[in-house]
Amino acid sequence: MITGMDRDEVLEGQAAELLEEIGLMREELRDGTLTVPGSKGQPTPNRLLGELRAHTWLLVRILGGGAAADAAAPVEDAVDRLRAEWENASE
Repeated sequence: MITGMDRDEVLEGQAAELLEEIGLMREELRDGTLTVPGSKGQPTPNRLLGELRAHTWLLVRILGGGAAADAAAPVEDAVDRLRAEWENASE
């Protein structure tokens, strides 16, 4: 079980990873296009836009204390819960 300072370190690590991924997606979108051809050639939003939105949402939850709402819960449970919410929101 991870608690206290270890919990904060894990959340900081998660936030740092998310920031790095957000930066990579922004760079890719900056170098690419916001729309891509769909299955029938129609313009559709680049899927990175949804991923960027989901990553940003998760980062806000982690930094805003969403993951630390239940301080007694192990950090793994909080991160898993947030990741599950994130994955369900992006479907």
